[in-house]
Formats: sequence, C-alpha cells, structure tokens
Amino acid sequence: MKACIVFAQEGTESFCHGILSRVTQALDKQQITYEVRNLYQMNFQPVFNAEDMQRIEQGTVSADIASEQTIITDADLLVMIYPVWWWSAPAILKGYIDRVFTNGFAFRYEADGPVGLLTNKQAIVITTTRESAETMSATGLDSVVSKQIVDGTLQMIGYDVTYQNFAAVPYVDDAAREDMLTEVDRLVSTVRQPVGV
Repeated sequence: MKACIVFAQEGTESFCHGILSRVTQALDKQQITYEVRNLYQMNFQPVFNAEDMQRIEQGTVSADIASEQTIITDADLLVMIYPVWWWSAPAILKGYIDRVFTNGFAFRYEADGPVGLLTNKQAIVITTTRESAETMSATGLDSVVSKQIVDGTLQMIGYDVTYQNFAAVPYVDDAAREDMLTEVDRLVSTVRQPVGV
C-alpha cells in the first residue's frame, strides 16, 4: 500500500510539523510506504495560469503536474495536513488542488454534473486552527472548513474521506497537544489496507 502526504505549512517547527512526524511514524509502523509532498520546501508554483488551462483543453498537463498526478494515481491513501487560514486552505495548497486535480484526471463532467475518477482511495485530512471548537461550532465556520475540502473537493472526486481538525492549538497545554497526536495515531491506524497487503 502506498500513501501520498501533501503538507502545506511553512517553517520547520509548527504543530503541523509534529502531526507530519506522527503520521509518518504511524505509516512506518503499518509498513505503508509514502511520499511527502512538502509544498513549501518544493517551492510549488500554485498559480493556475492560462497555459495550464490551454493544456487541459488539449488533454495534457505540464511535466511538473504530470509527476504529481502519477504520485496521486499510485497512492491508495492521500493525507493532507495544513493550518486553516481565512477558513480555508493556505493558497499554496489551494493552488495544488487547482493544478493537480484537473478535469479529465480527478473528475469528468457528465450530464448530471461532475463524476469523480479517483475512486477506491482513502483520504485523511488533518487541519489545525487557533479558534476553539466551541467558537467554530457557534459560528458555523467548522462546517465551512470541512465542506470545502471534504464535500466540495475530495469526496466529489472519489475519495472516502476522514476529516479531523485540532482546535485552539496555540492555547492548549502540552498534554492536550500530546492527546491530539495520539488521535493522529488512531486515525492512521484506521486505514483499510487492500487484501493481501
């Protein structure tokens, strides 16, 4: 079984980096091979430009996007890790989604709307917020965040998605953050491996 981890947090020492470390350890424990796509370290170019659109209309993509699509195709599991900014994903991740999960690769349009092409795959999405779970629930912003990435993106293109947000990360104590990392272990442990793996 293979996993692709798409990571979108700048720097080296954030809590998201701690989550990434815990995810890779958990995958190693389950003997699941993985490739980390650290978008900031890669200096990924996130702008979906006119050339990208022209290529898609011609049924092709640039070499860098073809490489990412191969990694996505080969992976049974997609893991996305990122902080929530402005109630959405960081721009670099939004651009990755725009440029990589293209029409004809991740989905196609039929008479009743888009149909996902990345089926029989699992995804785990882990986000972090400064706001508390109570504040997000009271304002409805918790559903805004999850609907964008789960319903509006990954489920639409075929993934079976598990979503987890860790709230108020800067304001909780070390014990609470360790509990969050333990939950990361549990999430990864729930991955269904193909028969014979």
